[in-house]
Parts: sequence; structure tokens; C-alpha cells
Amino acid sequence: MNKTEFISLLSTRVELSKNKCEKVLDEMFNTITDVLKKGDEVSLRGFGKFKVVERKERKCINPVTKRFYIAKPKKVTVFQGFKNFKYCLK
Repeated sequence: MNKTEFISLLSTRVELSKNKCEKVLDEMFNTITDVLKKGDEVSLRGFGKFKVVERKERKCINPVTKRFYIAKPKKVTVFQGFKNFKYCLK
């Protein structure tokens, strides 16, 4: 399901226009991004938690040349689903 299909489904369930649903969804993504940039976590009860984790420097291998190189440390976004969210998928 892509973003357009998701917005269509959401608009029929909450009985709002597609434009309003798209604006809400875009603002939700922007807000989560802003909070993560500050270094905080976003916890949505019953859904999950978004947080930023720093990966350590690590040794990697290039599969084509078979040479080793060092991957630099970097920050990545991690999502952890809560138990209720995990169980409803089973």
C-alpha cells in the first residue's frame, strides 16, 4: 500500500476529505522528524516508539572487490512496535 492508497482508506474511515488527511499525515511525519532531530524519542501509545540510535564504527567487506573497509559511525532511526501492535499482526 502506498501513501495515496493509505490516504484514501483513511479518509473513508474517518469521513474527512483526502486533502485534510494528507495534511495531517504530512504534519505528523514532519513533527516526528523534528523531534528525532532534537534527539528525543516519539512514543505513540498502543503503536510503537521511534528513536535515533548511533551505529558504531564497524569493519565491512566489499563483495565485489573482497576488500575490507571501515564504515563510519552514523545515526539511524529505529522503530519498535509495542506488544499490542505486534500481537494484532499475528
